[in-house]
Amino acid sequence: MKVVLQTSWNTAAAWRAELLRQAPDLEVRLWPEIGDPAEIDVVLCWQPPPDLFAGMRNLRLIQVLGAGVDGLLRKVPVLPPVPIARLVDPVMAQRMAEYCLYATLRFHRRFDLYERQLAQARWERHQHLDPPEIGVGVMGLGAIGSTVVRVLRQFGYNVAAWTRSPHPDAEVPVFVGGEGLPAFLARTRILICVLPLTPETASILDRRVFEQMPRGSYLVNAARGEHLVVPHLLSALETGRLEGAMLDVFAHEPLPKSSPLWRHPKIFVTPHTAGITNPRTATAVIVEQLRRLERGEPLLHLVDPARGY
Repeated sequence: MKVVLQTSWNTAAAWRAELLRQAPDLEVRLWPEIGDPAEIDVVLCWQPPPDLFAGMRNLRLIQVLGAGVDGLLRKVPVLPPVPIARLVDPVMAQRMAEYCLYATLRFHRRFDLYERQLAQARWERHQHLDPPEIGVGVMGLGAIGSTVVRVLRQFGYNVAAWTRSPHPDAEVPVFVGGEGLPAFLARTRILICVLPLTPETASILDRRVFEQMPRGSYLVNAARGEHLVVPHLLSALETGRLEGAMLDVFAHEPLPKSSPLWRHPKIFVTPHTAGITNPRTATAVIVEQLRRLERGEPLLHLVDPARGY
């Protein structure tokens, strides 16, 4: 099987080495040195250039190297008529859950206030509620969102989820669609976004959402920067509607040094590190996908381009 590997990360060599270690029979070609494009069976990619698939008339599968496919769908306006799969790595989901747990603990236990007091050498204790009294709302209940919910519940938090479609087997209360959003937000003290980025979810974290949350709430965005309307967040922080935010993703990355998000005392910035893809663990998932393709078996985690996930 002939595979093209393309990634915007500086990790192509590591990916190729791991693929060949776990599947020595593969022929892995690094973009752009791919030889005859008509020979390619599979493309493994992340935020590809628009011409990546030119001439690949025998392509059988596009496997994205991340949990989201928005980079592919936005950058390549006309895709080959082949299956598209996203990467669902349980290890990555666990890393995302760890990030969301840390953010929840940080706000619940008021560590954000203690960080500000540190610079002033100020000794002042702050009361905090017990976990069952903290309403945590998780937007998104896919592979990542489900893991976030499970981990937070293990720590006793009062967790609910908001999704586009019903999840009758979910282990927490689920609020669905536009009709369920107001009630979901009203009970959410800490809002965690792990939604896929689609036309429907772009700019979803806006003034309308913040105004429906309890005063003094918190925002955690570990999904995509385009989910957040930054001026609305800054306004909500200034008025006290929100008390703090922890942001891992941004519409422009790296986050420009001129951004006010760096300097706002109530915002904690991390450099898109919540769930970094690990080539070692992710390759095991990808190799299983390739073996399924070879055997003619159903493929895993296929994407509906019309829905965006």
